[in-house]
Amino acid sequence: MPHFIIEREIAGVGSLSTETLDDIAKKTRKVVNDPMTNVRWLYSFVTDNKTYCVYLAPDEEVLRQSSERAGLPISHVSRLTSVLDSAVEKLSK
Repeated sequence: MPHFIIEREIAGVGSLSTETLDDIAKKTRKVVNDPMTNVRWLYSFVTDNKTYCVYLAPDEEVLRQSSERAGLPISHVSRLTSVLDSAVEKLSK
């Protein structure tokens, strides 16, 4: 299944409390991790005003539709072509 990174511009997201971020994550899991669409949220990185979220999805359009249903903004979507990991000796796709 293809991996995607979604960049979301969310003003002040890095200043939100852990509890608020946990609540957002719970809502996201309920809507986005839908077995009917084969979309799966893996994890997110939070910066001051953006999040970078890694997903598995059949294609970009299905991923965009899932994010829209969850009420989550999308600034940019990129499909990953390779993953480099310091713990793994070989390149994986």
